[in-house]
Amino acid sequence: MNTRLLLILLPIIFIFSGCNKPEKKSQSPVVTKEINEFPYLTFTNLDGSPATTRDLPGASVLILFNADCDHCQREAQAIQEKLESFKKYTLQFIASDAPEVIQKFAQDYKLTNQPNISLAERRAWMYTRTLVRYPHLPFIFILMKKVCEIISGRDAR
Repeated sequence: MNTRLLLILLPIIFIFSGCNKPEKKSQSPVVTKEINEFPYLTFTNLDGSPATTRDLPGASVLILFNADCDHCQREAQAIQEKLESFKKYTLQFIASDAPEVIQKFAQDYKLTNQPNISLAERRAWMYTRTLVRYPHLPFIFILMKKVCEIISGRDAR
């Protein structure tokens, strides 16, 4: 009798244990952030928030400058005069000057209060290995998913 009961109960136990399979956890899709091709630099926005060039959106212009550089000043003036042409781009200005000097530069060239212009500082960026091949200021990198053009120094204007 015990054997008969065991033969009846064992298949029933296997059947019910198979019905209670643990549910597979659905894997969330892996979201990868598209990395732009700007040289990798960390910088501090004038509001004090840290950022990197890899955080910039797909249609961006990265402008590395010094506030007292003649070519940089002329380039800023040219950009300000053609600001309407840049409205589809994020313009990220980065300088190695103190924040108050960068802010004055932006005010002098009417680059403040523009929704597509950000200003930042990066101390000692001239020693960054990624920029060694660009010896003159300003450096202008134009990005449309990939770096389309690099303009350096006197060629900037």
